[in-house]
This record gives sequence, structure tokens and C-alpha cells, in this order.
Amino acid sequence: MRRSINAVLIGTFTLRFSTGLTGALLVYYLAELDAFGAGRDVTAFELGLLAAAFYVAELVLSPIFGVLSDRLGSRPVMQIGPIFGAVAVVMTALTTDLVLLGGTRWLEGAAAAASIPSILGYIALATSHDEGLRGRTVANFEAATLAGIGLGLVAAGGLWELLDRNAFYLNAVLYGVSFLIYRYGVTESRPGTSADTRREV
Repeated sequence: MRRSINAVLIGTFTLRFSTGLTGALLVYYLAELDAFGAGRDVTAFELGLLAAAFYVAELVLSPIFGVLSDRLGSRPVMQIGPIFGAVAVVMTALTTDLVLLGGTRWLEGAAAAASIPSILGYIALATSHDEGLRGRTVANFEAATLAGIGLGLVAAGGLWELLDRNAFYLNAVLYGVSFLIYRYGVTESRPGTSADTRREV
């Protein structure tokens, strides 16, 4: 179980890295959208709507995916997130239509909504017999989240200069890495036993 917990934390880092990377890449993309064939500049209001779409989707859909995680198990649901994210960033690279870009932001928000509640549910069950382990794991989850988003934001500038909107395709590959981690590095969660706890402390 310890190996699975570590895999979940690594997957959290890579997933949130992709989230931060997309958010920052989108700023550069929208600033040059006219050059990519949009035919006009993006207004500040439209930029705000695109930014809000991600968070609204995460807020609205998280409870739904939380229920699905309870019914289907955390591991299957957390794998949905990277799939949504990869589709979203590929669609972003392929369009300059603001309505479609709003849809990609909603889809990427859905990616976070699918993964984060299921990951937290997984952690809760896997550490259910050791409060100390749970505290350390949740702290590491928060650290992985913040580090992933932060490093994604930092990496975006250099990647945009190097690849321009092709950086979105690279991000799809990174989402694929998260999927592989959840798929093959994580076993279905179960309540920890005392022996599990002693080994993991």
C-alpha cells in the first residue's frame, strides 16, 4: 500500500504540473491568438471567462465525481482526470474559437474534479488505521499539488518560446504519464491493517 500511496502522490504532482502548465500556456496563446488565425484580439472580459470556466467546472463537478468514486472505487475514477486533461489540451492546440476554448477549460476543470476527490478518498481509506500516516500523506499531497502547479507555471514560458502552441501536445503526453501512474502504479485502496501501518511509519 505504501508503494501505491507514493504513486498517487507522484501522479498528483504530474497532474497538477499539467494543470499549471496549461493555465500559463493559455495566457501566451490568447495573447497571440490573432496571429494563429482568430481574426481578432481577446478582450479582458473573455480572458476572465476562460479562466473562470476551469474553476467553475471543478467546483460543480467535484461532488459528482466524489459520489462516483465512492461507488466505483477511487482508482478507476482518478484515471478519468488525465484522459479529460489530455483531450482538453489537444483540442486547445487545434482551435482558436473562443467558445471551443471555453469548452476545453471546462473539460480540464472536469479533469481536476475527477482526480482530486478520488485521490483524497484513496488517501483517506489507505491511511484509515494510522492518523500519523494520514497527516503526513495529506501534507505531502498538498506539497505535491502546490509544487506541481508552481513548476508548471514556471515551465510554461520557456516551453512556449521553444514550441509555441505545440507545447499543448507535450502537455498531453504529460497527462498520459499521470494516467500510466494511476493505472499501473496504484492498486485499489483498502483499509490499512496494523501491520501495514507499522511498515509505513
